[in-house]
Amino acid sequence: MNSVGRLDHIAFAVPSVPDQVARFIAMGLTVAQQVDGYALVVDPASGFKIELNQEPGEARFRHLGFQSDDVDAGHEELVAEGVSSTEPPHRREFARMRTAFLKDANGLEYQLVDYD
Repeated sequence: MNSVGRLDHIAFAVPSVPDQVARFIAMGLTVAQQVDGYALVVDPASGFKIELNQEPGEARFRHLGFQSDDVDAGHEELVAEGVSSTEPPHRREFARMRTAFLKDANGLEYQLVDYD
């Protein structure tokens, strides 16, 4: 799977993005992007990113993100390996990326991203 890429981020759904961002800032992370109901925080030492999406209920894992130079080819490779496509490759302007979402037989979700 040459086009899938490398681990880029982990995403969580949390009941309050502002509260979680404040907690992560206190822990030394920095904010790369924040809008209503969404934030991307970064560990300045490693560059690893945590994506936060606001949803009611308890915090939960959403997906693992992989940075890919070719989202379409990575998507095709994973589908050929039996991973289900939940969102085919498409553009997300607010995040300045091309992306796709998939889910494997164990229920783990993956996002492929190619940033501008």
